[in-house]
Amino acid sequence: METREPIRIEREPQRLSDAVFDTLRRAIIDGKLAPGERLRQEALAEELGVSQITVREALHRLVGEGLCIHIPYKGVRVIAPTLEDLEDILAIRGLLEGLAAELAASQIDPEELVTMRELLPATIVDADPSSVERAREANREFHEIVIRASERRFLVQLLRQIWDWFDPLMVYARTLDTGQGAEIRQRLGEADKVQHTQLLEALEARDGSRARQVVAEYIQEAWNNLASIVGSQADEGDHTGDTDREGSALWKA
Repeated sequence: METREPIRIEREPQRLSDAVFDTLRRAIIDGKLAPGERLRQEALAEELGVSQITVREALHRLVGEGLCIHIPYKGVRVIAPTLEDLEDILAIRGLLEGLAAELAASQIDPEELVTMRELLPATIVDADPSSVERAREANREFHEIVIRASERRFLVQLLRQIWDWFDPLMVYARTLDTGQGAEIRQRLGEADKVQHTQLLEALEARDGSRARQVVAEYIQEAWNNLASIVGSQADEGDHTGDTDREGSALWKA
């Protein structure tokens, strides 16, 4: 079984149960806890230096958020969405984020547009594998600015949950396991640069309908890329022997 770095709580002035929940949630979003990985209550309590009751409460909240699933007689595992699940998630994201972009166009602050312009280069993944994490973080921040600028509370909340389900790392990280990873990342990066620039220009022009269209096209291309990458990996077969992960072969390639 593949080992990983221990998870550590960043202790802040907040309830310990909240800190544990936030720590595990971030570990899932960052990929430290992988899709399908079993989350053993006793082991996590020891790793984090907290009680099993505290961990149990955090796991219950993660199940409620849809980041984990409780399997009878098997415990809690990180959610491992199927390719069909991801297609649905991306379709929903395209509709909701397109609406957010359209609303944001008329009210986004000039300072926020400047921040997006500054962030844009960092959102682009390139041939270097180390660019994946940098691009993932910057990409989410870039889109988060647009989502917040919609100023629609429930829309923002829904989109943040969708982003947690389908973090950009889920697409980019797939390239790390392919023989043509550098070439794929270069292609993805060039496409992102064009689409991010188009979205930013639509917002700068206060063109809501154009911003919505760009998001729709961006999401469709993201789906096409993901389906292509997963399909090519499936052809290579499943060569992992990790018995601690369960779910679609999508996460085992």
